[in-house]
Amino acid sequence: MKKHLLPLLLVPALFLQGCSFLGGVSDSLSYTNETVAYINEAADFSQQLPEMTQQALSDPAALDRLTAELQAMQAEITAFKDLQAPEFASEIDQQLTAYSDTLNTQISGLLKQAEAGAVSLQALEQSQIMQTASQITEILDQVKQLGS
Repeated sequence: MKKHLLPLLLVPALFLQGCSFLGGVSDSLSYTNETVAYINEAADFSQQLPEMTQQALSDPAALDRLTAELQAMQAEITAFKDLQAPEFASEIDQQLTAYSDTLNTQISGLLKQAEAGAVSLQALEQSQIMQTASQITEILDQVKQLGS
C-alpha cells in the first residue's frame, strides 16, 4: 500500500514544482519586457524634451503639454518601481531604480519651474535630466540579455 501511495504523492509535488518554474520564467520575461518598454519610454522622453521645452517658451499650450509629459514620465517611473525584479536581475534593477529616483527628482524640479512659468533651456540643461535618461538607456542591452 505504501508503495502505491508514494507515487501518488510525488506526482502532484513534481507538477507543482514545474508550475513554479514556468511561473518564474513567465515573471522573468514579463519583467524584461516591461523594463525594456520603460527604458524605451525614457529614451523617447529625453529625445523629445528639448524640443518640447523650446516650444513651451513661447506657447502656453506647449507649456501645458510639457507639464503633462513630465507628469506622464513620473507615472512611468512609479510603474517601473512597482515591478518585482527576478533575483537574477536584482543588480540591474537596483541601478535602474537609482537612476529612476534621480530622474524623478529632476523632473519634479523642472515641473515646479514649468508650473511657475519659468521653464527654460538653461533650466533643462542644469537639471541633468538628459544625462540621467541617457544612463537609463545605456542599461538597455543588459536588460535585453536577461530575456535571452
